[in-house]
Amino acid sequence: MSDTVSLIQCVEFGDNGAILRVTSNKLHEHESSLLIEEIRAYLDSSERNLVAMNFEQVEFISSAALGAMVTINTELATRGGHLVVCHLCEDAMQVVKLTRLDKLFPVEKNEKKAQKRLEKA
Repeated sequence: MSDTVSLIQCVEFGDNGAILRVTSNKLHEHESSLLIEEIRAYLDSSERNLVAMNFEQVEFISSAALGAMVTINTELATRGGHLVVCHLCEDAMQVVKLTRLDKLFPVEKNEKKAQKRLEKA
């Protein structure tokens, strides 16, 4: 990756789990594509496949960011892994429910619950 600021902070747990904390407060189309790149690079280098994405710092999520979640979920599934999303803001949670993305990947209130769900997967 180039001189860009990292969009995720990684906290690893267990043999193959990771919490990826999104550090940007807004995820427009540009940030969403960078986020996918950064997560792919992390997954390739770490070989972890149980991922919780924490959106606690994110105030705005574009449709491109929702697409990024679907992309990451699909890539994790091809690696035999799982995605759990946590700490979505109210607006994003409403969109996730309306689009039924919560049927594609689980959404938890916090990291602890997300991590527990992944450990059971």
